Amino acid sequence: MSGQFVPGSSPFPAVTRVEVVDHIGGAFAAGPLSRSDLIVEAQRAGARPAVVELLGQLPDHKYTRPNELWTDHLRDVPIEL
Repeated sequence: MSGQFVPGSSPFPAVTRVEVVDHIGGAFAAGPLSRSDLIVEAQRAGARPAVVELLGQLPDHKYTRPNELWTDHLRDVPIEL
């Protein structure tokens, strides 16, 4: 089955916490960010659609630092692959 698409699985690598923070981490220098701000920043930084989709699933409130996302909201997302 190598190389075949399996229904219900993604043909793309999973999103990781490292990937998310790589795309949005620097934006926190300007202050707290809303979910919408995170999405805009990720798109501006060229994040994959899967990253943007993941950010869209976050609760809608102000996030003060990347660590808040890492430990409180993305703990089920793998750190790295």
